[in-house]
Amino acid sequence: MRARQHLPGCLLALAAMAMSGCALQPGSSVDRAYELSAAWIDGRPAVAWYGGRLSHEAIFLQFADSQGHPAGPSLQLTDAARDAYEPSLQDIEGDALVAWYEQESVPGSSTRRQRAMLARFDSSGRRLWQRQLSAEDASGRIPVVRVAGRNIHAAWLEQRGEASPMLRVAKLDATGEWLQSPGNALATGHGTWNLNAAVGADGAFHVLLDTEQDSRARELHWVRVLDGGIDEKRVSRDDGHESTYPDIALDGSRFAVTWFDSRDGNAEVYLRCGALDAGGALPSSLMLDDAAARRVTHTPTESTGAYLVWHQGSIELAWTEGEGTHRVLWRQQFDRDCHPRGRARRVKGRGTEAGIPSLAASGQGLLLAWNGQRGDPAAPAKGRSRRPTSIVLLAVWPKRPVSPSAAVR
Repeated sequence: MRARQHLPGCLLALAAMAMSGCALQPGSSVDRAYELSAAWIDGRPAVAWYGGRLSHEAIFLQFADSQGHPAGPSLQLTDAARDAYEPSLQDIEGDALVAWYEQESVPGSSTRRQRAMLARFDSSGRRLWQRQLSAEDASGRIPVVRVAGRNIHAAWLEQRGEASPMLRVAKLDATGEWLQSPGNALATGHGTWNLNAAVGADGAFHVLLDTEQDSRARELHWVRVLDGGIDEKRVSRDDGHESTYPDIALDGSRFAVTWFDSRDGNAEVYLRCGALDAGGALPSSLMLDDAAARRVTHTPTESTGAYLVWHQGSIELAWTEGEGTHRVLWRQQFDRDCHPRGRARRVKGRGTEAGIPSLAASGQGLLLAWNGQRGDPAAPAKGRSRRPTSIVLLAVWPKRPVSPSAAVR
């Protein structure tokens, strides 16, 4: 049975610029929302997350209007028969395409089994089809999905027994049928906890991740999949300092990649812009952490959780920084060559501790979503407060129409 949860509307003034925002989840001692994924679905802002009020984690989806106000109830997409984590949300022909993974205990064992899943849902949350991505005899986790026309590209980590995890990739059509069945792309280490991806103008599927495999510390790797062929390259130097949690966005042949790097003594956010070669592949000599990389943050505390998107020819970047015992969200805009288009601005979060952001752009505007945790996460738990309140926060910059008089100037 799919639960329905009706949410109150709100209006929130964020930062020092015009934007509208909203808390999309009501507050109570058992509300939880983590690992948000934002997308424009059929021209509407939408956010998926895991959490909820049930005995197991579930995946939820919420639509909003162009001003960031909740548009209808939140939709519970999974049945909570087992824990579900880390949704990846995309638009597919006006429907919601969601990848996630589920976890359950193996009877008679202390181990837990995971399954990477993919499903398509209509605007009411009704499941149209569902596909298990990972093999039945393996554990699959942290799937990421991207859509190009009617083609679906998916990547996830899969592990059999004690063997090293493998990055697996596949291609499906809009009905969930395999166009290219799952295949191995890269052996990773056990410390890989994040995948991000983009589709190029030529239809190639680009996946970025970090792994300690064959290097002294976790370093960045770039995988490109085109017509079943796979190219892989380590794109950060083996310098003994971790380069982790990359995100990628493509705009034609231009790429923008962000990650956080510990080479400065603590985690700092970096940004690197560049161009693919004439064939849409990576330049053979590319190292993202070379002299062309821009260090975005300069703070004594860790700066992490950086995500980006291209929007109207510019790069929008959001990340979190520590301020004392709390974390806050920041946003900054850059041009196509990674030059700042203004100062970084703090995004207010209704007095909450900022979680990892998610950005999405379309012809309708720019969407920024994140979760905000209430209360001190380090405070001793008392009773049910062990499950802290964490609400969904959303900011939307709708595209502003150009007046006829302005257009002729």
